[in-house]
Amino acid sequence: MIHIEDKSLCCGCGACSQICPQACICMQPDGEGFSYPQVDLARCVHCGLCEKICPVLHPPFFAPSPAAYAAKLKDASVRQKSSSGGIFFALAKPILEAGGVVFGAGFDENWNVCHQYAETEEALDKLRRSKYVQSDIGQTFKQAQYFLEQGRLVLFTGTPCQVAGLKNYLGKEYERLLTADIICHGVPSPAVWQKFLQENFSSSLIKAIDFRDKSISWDSSYLSVTCQNKKYPSLPFYLRPLRKLFFAQKAFLFRSFFKLHFGISNLYERPSCHACRFKGQHRAADITMGDLWGIAEICPKQYDKNGVSVLLVNTHKGQRAVEEAQGLLLYTEVPLEKVLQHNPYYAASVEASAQRSAFFARYRQEPLNRLLVQLEKAKPWPILLLTKIANKLAGKWRRLLNHRQ
Repeated sequence: MIHIEDKSLCCGCGACSQICPQACICMQPDGEGFSYPQVDLARCVHCGLCEKICPVLHPPFFAPSPAAYAAKLKDASVRQKSSSGGIFFALAKPILEAGGVVFGAGFDENWNVCHQYAETEEALDKLRRSKYVQSDIGQTFKQAQYFLEQGRLVLFTGTPCQVAGLKNYLGKEYERLLTADIICHGVPSPAVWQKFLQENFSSSLIKAIDFRDKSISWDSSYLSVTCQNKKYPSLPFYLRPLRKLFFAQKAFLFRSFFKLHFGISNLYERPSCHACRFKGQHRAADITMGDLWGIAEICPKQYDKNGVSVLLVNTHKGQRAVEEAQGLLLYTEVPLEKVLQHNPYYAASVEASAQRSAFFARYRQEPLNRLLVQLEKAKPWPILLLTKIANKLAGKWRRLLNHRQ
């Protein structure tokens, strides 16, 4: 019987809940908003399946030596609507054209993040673009197994722990299954995300949410929320390059949610993210996707304002999938060590903020914006603005020197 005493030992993948033959395990959120298995003892028959398939207790690790590529979709218009270089779309399109099914994270009607599947390119749009909140996995492991048993191709994408949970749940390798995970910083609390939305918007008025709005460029992306005909943050055109720092509305909180992904905040991530068992090359996924940070040093000629991905191919199956998608992709091999130098969270867990406990002790009673300002001791926006300008100029200068060389 699964029993969680140390929350850092549960990644919330939901495999135990889905495998239970008595359906006596449900995933329930705790006070921080993260889901953990709860067992109905009266119905439990102590079969032990829940413990046997737990990816934290029994990691389904392979021993890959990934090949690394700088990659992007050839179609710039589709890439503009995707995160990074649009690798997810390139992997998904051949699967759908062959009558397969694609799983990924999307929003529900209340803007909660949850795993869903798509069988058409139109439905695929909900699963594109990053969502920096832990996804509710629901019953998607069962659904993926059902489609595989029908003989259909399946692409399953998620965090490294979710893919590991799927592999353990299935219990065997399916030739028609392709898996892809991400270079994961950590997963923020769904409850904090909902509180942010409730304090700032009416969910019935929200039309779109984009955690990586690339209106400026891929490497200056920002969180945006569209309500009816207005997008937040909203600025005059001459201030748009500064949007990420100088938001006209909801200033600090927008910035906090954006910068969380880049390891500056670390206030409201799942405890297991601070001791992740699924980092480095010990991955269950065939392919790992992420942003090609450090592109100015790694391959400056490949820079594209609409996005460039790093594509890590972990298995032979993953290599075949990339080859099948080569008509959609532009990609070139790059040094793995350089990629990992600029993506430290590929191998390292993020350290929890010293203010994490204080945040969760207060976040339900206090407005998020005020609480975050107090805990993070935010710098005045002019200092942030000057820092941003200096970093931008330094980046452009490095790219110019590299081009000249």
